Amino acid sequence: MKRLPTIDCHSPIDRESRSFHPRGRRTVSPIVHRQSPVANSPAFSLVEVTIALGIVSFSLVAILGLLPVGLKMVKNADEQRGGGVVLTSLAEAVRSARTTNNTNFTWTYNGQDYPFTVGQTGTVSTTIDNLNLEGMGDVASERRFTARVEIIPPANLASVGRGTLSVAWSAQANPVWDSTTKSWTKADGALTTGIQFLTQP
Repeated sequence: MKRLPTIDCHSPIDRESRSFHPRGRRTVSPIVHRQSPVANSPAFSLVEVTIALGIVSFSLVAILGLLPVGLKMVKNADEQRGGGVVLTSLAEAVRSARTTNNTNFTWTYNGQDYPFTVGQTGTVSTTIDNLNLEGMGDVASERRFTARVEIIPPANLASVGRGTLSVAWSAQANPVWDSTTKSWTKADGALTTGIQFLTQP
């Protein structure tokens, strides 16, 4: 009986993967499927990404919430420093008061003269506005402080004069000085000090 031709039903890969044994018998070599290196690389899951975004968002909200507090603290520290500068310069100005007749004295601050008289009873009060961080200037846009100077003149040239110096901020709030309580209202902050001085003929 005549044999019919056989049909090779193997795929091209199977045919190519076959090799002939040295003795003539066919053997099939195993096919190794190589995976892409991307498939085995580590990656974040959607849950991990969501948790990370939540942590970052929470941190940003906390930082942004503290930002106004930090800015206010920096501003307050800056104004306290400027207030100290103003008080020091005012005290120096009062102690440097000059006279031409040993009775009427004048102290000068920022080019403005402020008089008092030896032997005068009561308190001589002065309010100075439009002061900047250096205690200078009359420019309204730079006004940061309002200062108050209250002087009790000495009874005579040999006695000691006394004074109360105070500075308040911010000037835009228009702080009001209370002479009874020696304090400010409508002020964000204030510094007050007392001085003693001798008149200089």
